[in-house]
Amino acid sequence: MVLHSDLFRVNMAASIVSQTVARGLRRASAKHLFLDKFKCAQVSSRRWLNLQEYQSKKLMQESGVTVQRFYVADNAPDALQAAKRLGAKEIVLKAQILAGGRGKGVFDSGLKGGVHLTKDPSVVGELANRMLGYSLTTKQTPKEGVKVKTVMVAEALDITRETYFAILMDRACNGPVMVGSPQGGMDIEEVADKTPELIFKEVIDIFEGVRDDQAVRMAANLGFKGPLERQAADQIKRLYDLFLKVDATQVEVNPLGETPEGQVVCFDAKINFDDNAEFRQKAVFALDDMSESDPTETEAAKWDLKYIGLDGNIACFVNGAGLAMATCDIIDLHGGKPANFLDLGGGVKEKQVYEAFKLLTADPKVEAILVNIFGGIVNCAIIANGITKACRELELKVPLVVRLEGQHYCSWDTTRPVTIRDQCAGGQEDPVREWTAHCSRQRPGRRCQESCGCHCQEVVALKPSIILTSPFVLSTLFPLLSPPQGRYTNPSSNLSPSCLIMINCNIYVGAPLGNWHPGSLLVHSILIG
Repeated sequence: MVLHSDLFRVNMAASIVSQTVARGLRRASAKHLFLDKFKCAQVSSRRWLNLQEYQSKKLMQESGVTVQRFYVADNAPDALQAAKRLGAKEIVLKAQILAGGRGKGVFDSGLKGGVHLTKDPSVVGELANRMLGYSLTTKQTPKEGVKVKTVMVAEALDITRETYFAILMDRACNGPVMVGSPQGGMDIEEVADKTPELIFKEVIDIFEGVRDDQAVRMAANLGFKGPLERQAADQIKRLYDLFLKVDATQVEVNPLGETPEGQVVCFDAKINFDDNAEFRQKAVFALDDMSESDPTETEAAKWDLKYIGLDGNIACFVNGAGLAMATCDIIDLHGGKPANFLDLGGGVKEKQVYEAFKLLTADPKVEAILVNIFGGIVNCAIIANGITKACRELELKVPLVVRLEGQHYCSWDTTRPVTIRDQCAGGQEDPVREWTAHCSRQRPGRRCQESCGCHCQEVVALKPSIILTSPFVLSTLFPLLSPPQGRYTNPSSNLSPSCLIMINCNIYVGAPLGNWHPGSLLVHSILIG
């Protein structure tokens, strides 16, 4: 029977998006745009491919989109020459990193701000000298900042009016849509919240593309008048050509501005790409700057694992993005802090499981590992094999909690008795005991009859290399990190158990248990939820 309080807690866990997860998923999270007065569409923005600002501008130039003149430099003398070559009334110098908030950032050279305006070209060299080779720290960078390797020297144009324009994929419309607002240069979510009537939407027919009447109507809605209306409409059509050309999922221009000279210019752009199109967008994906990426995330991507590092100490090992986010939320709800977001995906192989464990155990922050697998597509036995291999070869030294549920198979004789060894958890120097039960799908077990204070109530013997116990209970994870005196204690040390696995799946494939010893893969206590 499920109590109302239990349902409330489950609903709370399902609805919470904790701050830690939100920070960690800043690149993978979806952006919400109010596309009409009451409906909200979700834009998929899984940004595994990240381009620098100047790279996006080059792509726009190649499609005929109007951007300000600019040069890129990787040393101070080149930056100075670029400023002189521009011959502009005013010059803007921008540090090129993938994080936002550059304008308010701070360099470890002492320079404040990653974006500087000047009318004196000779100053550009001095500023570039204090940017290049130094780390810039913003609200979106790690604490140590990001080292600046290139700067963009661009013509600074006056803007008389700023608008917002984007082309993006909308699942509700089964295709691309245009979204615009006459209020640009600010957070579009804020505009949608305060003045939703200023958000305009045009659905694009993929067979026709952006029609002339649609482009003109959107330009008018953005507030462009007279000759500027036709010019803006032309820019809109060119941006759609770029959207198709590079297999983008989103092209966002903020601001799409109007200058005193009567020009419509795309001042800043963010382009998101469809990762599935990499095979035909090799030139675009070759631009990816991996030097700023988290090394762990980069290594995970090699094994087709979706990994994002967080700030906590409980590592998560989950299949499916939804379940992974829910697991992070539940950990946060129970007072813990997730160390990562890790999505194995449905077609995971044993090798990927092993490599995922290598990534998790290499993180010095990790004090426990939580495995939460629902085997709808993935086979639980594959996960089990990968875990046992990882535990044997990586010499796991932190508590491990596993929940497996779903499809599985049995790869041994289910009629033959199997012997399991377990060390008494009562704190006494008792010899290793042997448990024997018949392997079957009825999950047979034997109760501990010892009087040594062992907390083991049932042992299920299915040829595992790790004890199987009753269904997974999340709250049991947290006492492991700060165990009460006399419980969950390694008989040979004051450490918490090196490995505790709780499984409600009755199939587990692994190696024999021989030659276990304290500090290795030995289960020192078994907790029944």
